[in-house]
Amino acid sequence: MHAFAPQSLFPTILAYGLFIASQPLYAQNKYDVLARTLQPYGSLFYSKAPTKAMQADVILREGPPLAAEILNQPLRVTLQMPNKLRIETIDSQHRLVLCRNGQRVWAYPRDFATNIALAGIRSDKGRRIPDFRLPLKDQQIVWLPVLFQIVRFDPSRDANGERTWNIDFKLSPEVGQAMKCDPWVASAVVMQDNFQVRRLHIEGASWKGTIDILACRFESGFPPGTWEAEPDLANDATVIPTDRVVSALERLSVNSISR
Repeated sequence: MHAFAPQSLFPTILAYGLFIASQPLYAQNKYDVLARTLQPYGSLFYSKAPTKAMQADVILREGPPLAAEILNQPLRVTLQMPNKLRIETIDSQHRLVLCRNGQRVWAYPRDFATNIALAGIRSDKGRRIPDFRLPLKDQQIVWLPVLFQIVRFDPSRDANGERTWNIDFKLSPEVGQAMKCDPWVASAVVMQDNFQVRRLHIEGASWKGTIDILACRFESGFPPGTWEAEPDLANDATVIPTDRVVSALERLSVNSISR
């Protein structure tokens, strides 16, 4: 049974729309716009794509209780497929770091790591943290835009007067039923000149999250040291047991929008 939970993919929900042909900017229909908006995120999951990593500066406006300590402050999210992720505050006076490097997860400072560990339940089983992936093959990823239903598509302007699109979309009813997931709706504010997402809100029956995306770039990969604690953090960086991490992720998923 596949559970399609957008928050478990973080940065990860934005994974669609590969290989859409270029058309005049304002002549495109709403599905072309959605596909081009999500194309670089989708390429992360495509095995033959050279882009396997991304880094985004964001502000988490809404999220689960586990994220309370990082709400409403600038964060840097660094992701490398299939199993590396680093989330950290940008403010050096309020430093928090959560990092995954394969099956090893550490956090800084120690009390932040403790809070994350306490969200999980100790288990004696040999459990592994799943890779970041979609339950689809490459040829299916190419056609992902057709899995969505756009429920709102309006031109607008941001606070600086720049042209934007407001797009609300969700899985089509048939796809949602086939994947056995609870309904959810994603709302995106997209820049018209470059198809970059500036705000993303996702809401389901019992979970919602909102992020502002300040900047985003895509790379083939990042240096190995990205996933290790810097010398000034090393003494208070604490490894979180894998079983606690898996349990915390499962509890987050169960208490959100997947079933």
